Amino acid sequence: MPYVADLLGPGSVIPFALLAGPTAETELTAVAAVESLRAVAHVPPGALVVVTGRSTARAAGYQVDVAIRTAAELGVPALLLIGVTELPRTAAHLATRARLAVLSVPEDVDVAKAVLHLGQVIRSDAADALARADAALDVLRTPGESPAGLLARVSEALGRPLSLTDEADEGEPVWVAGRCRGGVTGPKDDAVRLVLPAVAAAVSLQRTRAFERETAPEDARSDVVSELIVFERAQAGQLAERARMLGFPVDEVHTVVRVLTGASAGASPVSGTAHADLAEYRRLAETFALHVHQTRHPAHEQWNAARMAADLLLVASSRTEVPEKRIREAVTALSAALAVEHPTAELHFGIGTAHRAIDGLRQSALEARAAADVAVRRRVAVHAFDATGLSRILAAVSGSPISRRAVDELLAPLDELGPSQATEAITTLGAYLAARGSLKAAAARLCLHPNTVGYRIRRISARLTTDLDDPDTAFALQLACRVRLQD
Repeated sequence: MPYVADLLGPGSVIPFALLAGPTAETELTAVAAVESLRAVAHVPPGALVVVTGRSTARAAGYQVDVAIRTAAELGVPALLLIGVTELPRTAAHLATRARLAVLSVPEDVDVAKAVLHLGQVIRSDAADALARADAALDVLRTPGESPAGLLARVSEALGRPLSLTDEADEGEPVWVAGRCRGGVTGPKDDAVRLVLPAVAAAVSLQRTRAFERETAPEDARSDVVSELIVFERAQAGQLAERARMLGFPVDEVHTVVRVLTGASAGASPVSGTAHADLAEYRRLAETFALHVHQTRHPAHEQWNAARMAADLLLVASSRTEVPEKRIREAVTALSAALAVEHPTAELHFGIGTAHRAIDGLRQSALEARAAADVAVRRRVAVHAFDATGLSRILAAVSGSPISRRAVDELLAPLDELGPSQATEAITTLGAYLAARGSLKAAAARLCLHPNTVGYRIRRISARLTTDLDDPDTAFALQLACRVRLQD
């Protein structure tokens, strides 16, 4: 049921004005018309009373006072007077104390039309609802830039208050960047129900455009970060200048976090996966970028999201090295945020070390990839690159096409055994060389009998046709085994 407040404002086809009393105290359940103030005593309890006589505007003050007292005793929620522009002070005071709303309309208003309109509003008549809905839709044709301003204008047209909520499960949903970001709510009313989806769509469009304007610089930086990592040397100067123009601090210290998704940890999401998987990967990348955008960091730090094939990159840049603790905290928060919207996603995070300028960015990205690969093999969520151990050398070798070709050539005789036997041979050879030729130590590493290790090493040595006791040969083969086993 409506209240007096629902009769007021531009949304009404009748220009009602409030002279005194509350606007949202009691629901309006019926309307009654009487010819004079004296006849108010004969109306049914609880009805909004319309005094149709135009002489009311010239009635004595005490007559108005008596009518208000009588209406209050009968439980009348509102009294409508014709042609009255101002109440006597005593009458206004009585109405306020009695919680009785006193309304007026201009003297030239068609009284029959006013009574009919009140009946339609109280009964929630379809014609009235359609008229208000049409007025609201007119507003939506020029939505403007501000959701708050749009809602205020639509509320005026509807004669009902609309509001924005941050709760995703309340009202008509508002969508931004493919995600529900709250909703538009309003009172139970036919006109509101009709236009609420269109209002929410208009607010969604406004917010989406504002979000796109806000994130446009970050999207451009995301592209240039990816290019800086994979560029050809001849493009370095041009790319660096473009990055600086986009606000990316090329010459500062960078730490890269690489995120391997279920797709990037195995096959590329473009090949051999269903369209549903591709769509989920895209949503995951959008969630990733949105979280990076919304997370606030110290002013001297810049954090950027980027994509490289099926991998996601998080790049932290600052004048000095961002502490590893802060990097790990950011990774933890990011992992939790992704888990909320993508609970089935298999994610592995690799953290590189801090390096300066473009070459440093590339090196940190290479380390982050090596660390993420370790996270996959160890089945852990996060692994940080070891800045002081052999892994730095392994990462450099693994990332160089020339070095990888040399590794493949060294191990080619073992690869000819087939995938399973080749893995066994390379694992055994790697353990033997790491144990400096000790069968006993290698057997302990492999949980095998020394005789078994000795037998395998003799077969491996025969296939390689090399002297494993030669220091240079042993070093090259050990490095090749470590690189291969790291894959």
